[in-house]
Amino acid sequence: MKKNIIALAIASVVAAPVAMAGAPTLYGDVNMVVEQVNEKNYAGKTIDATSGTQVNSRASKLGVKGSEDLGNGLSAVYKFEFEVQIDGASTLKNRNQYVGLAGGFGTVLMGRHDTPLKMTQGTDLFNFSPLADIKVQAGGLGVTGSGGEDRLSNVLAYVSPSFGGVTLVGAFVPKETGGDPTEESSLGDLMSFAVMYGSKKEGLYLSAAYNLFSEEFLNAADSANEARLVAQYSTGGLVANVMYQNFDGKAIEDTLNEGATIGAGVAYKAGNFTPRVQIMQVDRKNSAVNTKAEDSFNYALGVDYALGKKTRVYAEYAMLDNIDGLKKTKAEQSAISIGLNHKF
Repeated sequence: MKKNIIALAIASVVAAPVAMAGAPTLYGDVNMVVEQVNEKNYAGKTIDATSGTQVNSRASKLGVKGSEDLGNGLSAVYKFEFEVQIDGASTLKNRNQYVGLAGGFGTVLMGRHDTPLKMTQGTDLFNFSPLADIKVQAGGLGVTGSGGEDRLSNVLAYVSPSFGGVTLVGAFVPKETGGDPTEESSLGDLMSFAVMYGSKKEGLYLSAAYNLFSEEFLNAADSANEARLVAQYSTGGLVANVMYQNFDGKAIEDTLNEGATIGAGVAYKAGNFTPRVQIMQVDRKNSAVNTKAEDSFNYALGVDYALGKKTRVYAEYAMLDNIDGLKKTKAEQSAISIGLNHKF
């Protein structure tokens, strides 16, 4: 379960310079799972090639982060984080990596980073689950098919100070060598903006975000946009959230990337146990790809048991309905998973 810092959601993105001043901090997250996967075609027959028992790494990661006091209230901040495929022979995979300056004005950073829209998610109760995290449950909607969960290269971002619990975030991404080769690259090729409000006292987190993909970035005749609204409430051991997303624009019109989602999640910590559930309804544009698309309902159930402050075991069941999005060929995929997660 990905924990949310409710008072300042942005705190998980740019660590506080004072807290990290001095030597770099090495950290990691090792998450391994054994699971039984079952995928069925539209006729209800099991697809053997993608079904069966698997041992997987769920975005295990290793990183270094820190800051340096430059005097006069200014600090340099940095982070280098990699996904480690510890279940195979694959090489490291880049995650958030940046360098920036932080002070009373806020934080400016450059590098590879989550878009502000992605940053606004509440607590993803099934983060990194191949069948149950927000990205997968969104059913392939969004410009990149990731349900708004985009991490991009060549990012220039600004994070404001908190104003009464309100934080503003903006990111600008030039297409550089991608997109339309007949147009020059500019900071306006992709723009992402978010506003977040968090209050520990009230246990409340609210956010709104918007992505605008230009035709130059997409190398298309028109642009596309994505919007997200999130509300989360926390009290005691309870965390409950709801999220609405909309993906449209002429660049993705009448495709399986166009549509809307609404999802909700609830978790409750009772002693060492934390049961959790997450659901998402996917509403696809019915005229997609000149044939009939069909909506889907995806859900996941799970329970964690804490073996210590940094180690947990967990069990999950997840189901994705209509994974290809088309009415005539709809299929489903499900998985039962047992995992071990340790952080350092």
